[in-house]
Amino acid sequence: MTQNCEISCQKISFSTEEKIQYEELKRNIFQYHVRTEELPDGYSFVLKDGTNLLHYLADWIPLEHKCCPFLKFTLTMYEDEYIRLNLTGPQEVKNFLLHELNL
Repeated sequence: MTQNCEISCQKISFSTEEKIQYEELKRNIFQYHVRTEELPDGYSFVLKDGTNLLHYLADWIPLEHKCCPFLKFTLTMYEDEYIRLNLTGPQEVKNFLLHELNL
């Protein structure tokens, strides 16, 4: 049996201030974007560790989760200079992420 799972962003739940903060944080985070790696159920965004990146992520993830509660967030830090932000979820999440994040 195939289970359909409709996903959509619920930015309507944001206040005006949250919308501004969300977009600013997204820009600040993805300025460190080095590459994207495909995962079976989403994408891994490889980010070059930079000043305040972890703070940006800590502020952005709750906002992203508020509008996209179907996403699973995983942060991984290695000994190198990179942080991996894995965004995963239901089957439709890959197309959604590429469109939503404009990547």
